[in-house]
Amino acid sequence: MIFVNSWEYMWTSNDYGETLIPHKNPGGFHGSGAMLKAHPAQPDWVLAHARRPGCKLLDVLDMRCASDLLVSQNAFTDLTWQNLTANAAGKIAGFVDWGWAMSACMKSSCEGLGLPDTAIFATMYEKPGDWDKPWDPDVHFVRSEDWFKTIKQKIPCGNQFEQLGRQLYLAVSNSCPQDMSGKPRTVDPSGPPGISLHTSQDGGATFREACLPVALKQEGYELLETHDGEGALVIVDYLVKTGMGNLQASSAYTAGPHHALFSVSLSSIYKQDALSSSTDFLRVDGVPGVFIANQLLPTTSGAGMGMKIKPVVYSRMTFNGGGTWQPIKAPTAFNYKKCDRCGGAKECSLHLHGASSWFFGSIQFPSVYSNPSAPGLLVGSGNVGGEGVGLDDNDGLCTWLSFDGGFSWTDIAEGTWIYEYADWGGLVVMSKHELNGPADEVRFSYDYGRCWRTVPLQVALHVENIRIEPDGQRPKVLLHGKACRKSFNSKCSYDATDTRSDIQGIVYALDIAQLMGDKMPVCKENDYEQWTVPADDRTPRCLLGQQQMFTRRRQDSVCLQGADYKRPVPTNKTCTCTATDTECDYGFIQDPDGGCKPLPQEKLSACPSIDTGAYYVSSTGKRLVHGDVCTGLESVILDTDGKGALRPGAKPAAQPKGTGGSGSHRAISGVFVFLVLLVVLAGIFGVWYQFLASAVAKTQVEDIAVGVKSFSVSLIGLITDKVSELLGRGHAGGPGVATASRYQPLDEELNYFQPLPAAGGDVRPPANGPAAGDGVFTIR
Repeated sequence: MIFVNSWEYMWTSNDYGETLIPHKNPGGFHGSGAMLKAHPAQPDWVLAHARRPGCKLLDVLDMRCASDLLVSQNAFTDLTWQNLTANAAGKIAGFVDWGWAMSACMKSSCEGLGLPDTAIFATMYEKPGDWDKPWDPDVHFVRSEDWFKTIKQKIPCGNQFEQLGRQLYLAVSNSCPQDMSGKPRTVDPSGPPGISLHTSQDGGATFREACLPVALKQEGYELLETHDGEGALVIVDYLVKTGMGNLQASSAYTAGPHHALFSVSLSSIYKQDALSSSTDFLRVDGVPGVFIANQLLPTTSGAGMGMKIKPVVYSRMTFNGGGTWQPIKAPTAFNYKKCDRCGGAKECSLHLHGASSWFFGSIQFPSVYSNPSAPGLLVGSGNVGGEGVGLDDNDGLCTWLSFDGGFSWTDIAEGTWIYEYADWGGLVVMSKHELNGPADEVRFSYDYGRCWRTVPLQVALHVENIRIEPDGQRPKVLLHGKACRKSFNSKCSYDATDTRSDIQGIVYALDIAQLMGDKMPVCKENDYEQWTVPADDRTPRCLLGQQQMFTRRRQDSVCLQGADYKRPVPTNKTCTCTATDTECDYGFIQDPDGGCKPLPQEKLSACPSIDTGAYYVSSTGKRLVHGDVCTGLESVILDTDGKGALRPGAKPAAQPKGTGGSGSHRAISGVFVFLVLLVVLAGIFGVWYQFLASAVAKTQVEDIAVGVKSFSVSLIGLITDKVSELLGRGHAGGPGVATASRYQPLDEELNYFQPLPAAGGDVRPPANGPAAGDGVFTIR
């Protein structure tokens, strides 16, 4: 373990924090703004990224505050460091993005990529002051295998990267005066600003440009890893123009088999507000191909009035990797009367809060939660409602649980509770969330929410979260929050006028094995059962071409699985391919009949993989969903293998030929983020932080302080772009860039709103296609 504070020291521990050894930071570096990354295969190796000692606290907002990259190969003994900027001997002025080359794929799955343990990926600039604008052509992607004494590989203008499994995603500045190989190129001044996305499947040795069927000024990216760790969904942020201002929303694009041709899976995905750093799009861990998302719905009342200030938000779920989406069915029976808002309606759905309401939302609601240690177990906060009723922050707000992969749900508490899983999902622990008032008890269930035991707390508190070690194996959790006043609860620790209650933290440790004693022995073989995610007719559902049989502890078995338990690998039965194993390919979108219709060619961007014949789109417009292993695909897709290769004797169909972009550099603009995107004015942020943010939110702000620099750079760039746009000015050219009028993004994205059908049906676009005022969100 390594502990870092805001000043000149860090501490290491080899005994799980029992004893701490102090170490002074090298060169006077302060811990504030520093980030550490452990090596995935070498336990004593650590990378550190820290701004230079001469930078003052607020200088992190300035690009002129350079950061160094350091490495230690003896982190848990002497903790000595090498400064990799110094090792570069003048070839590097500062580091921007960085990471171990095998940090995502691990050593075993990195075999064949030629990545030694010493390999590091980074983005850097070569001269002081070179990094002076967002998506800077002076920032480059590099790879080194000898602590930057030499640079083995350099990709010009590669500004930011992300690793997901064996895939490497790189954002390259569109104003780059060189191509990917370093040869000079002429930049079209009328082309799109911002960046283009490139992907690599061979550890960064080669890249291909990703193709997204969008042509708009985007506000950012997020990458979400697929269940198998071999692919990603790209979440593209944008602004929705409404009659009463702009709203943030997102579209999800699936990568398909080559990780480079993205097609739309779901549009108009909800974000709670500008403070939210994530989109309401969740991968259900442990169950392949299952995702949950929240989608914006436009108002249907009032001609010419546009969308409501707070639009209707529906929760949707997919069981086939994003190929099709459907509502989440509400329970038919309820444990709590308050939770039943169906009112006897035949069609009633469940709507759950997502990540955008938990991570930096102005009001933080616990989001729907899954954990790979507990496949099939889901808990979330939200409400049910009939047709026309979506997510509601107040009326009918309850906490819900599913233990069959999200197919069926039950209400387990009124109001908002915070929750965690322990003992491989055999235990569910929850307590009142701070929105629900102070908590003076903790509840836990060993039968998947059917019954609950109560543990009284000696001192009440406003609970912010419940924590467990990352693997979720042990029956021990930590509950933490802040002190409360007796005016809320007599068991609170402070009087009504005592202001210290806002700053004092309280932590409880809960050991359920100790509480239950011999009432919960170690589970035996007959305490387990097999289960599958059910289909609508209650038969086993095919997930990505397989019926997967999982093992879980029986609901009526009172026992603990323990830290030594090893969950058996699911047994699989391969399914015959059907339309549910496919999705629409690049350049196509789903029509109401379940087929795929082409998008307008004039609004598509050119796609190098298609233009060069490296990939063929089927005449059906369909492809195999990523990770799907069904058999007999030729009965569904006749002319290709569903992965871009023609079948023997098949003739190529007419391929999507984009004319809306400008060659290989498309209209991908705005702020590129992989994990965090904050678009918020300083004044609004200050008010939120001072008066609205919970303690956990404030802690999260401190935890991402190192990202403030990149955020501020991007925010400055957005403001600059907007001012330039309003003033009608063009971009100043760099080397090989001529000054000309600004690129004007299209008014409409190929982002079709797909109306919600009756509960249980698939989500499909309108029969007559998109039309103004007919479900199409206009983008500006």
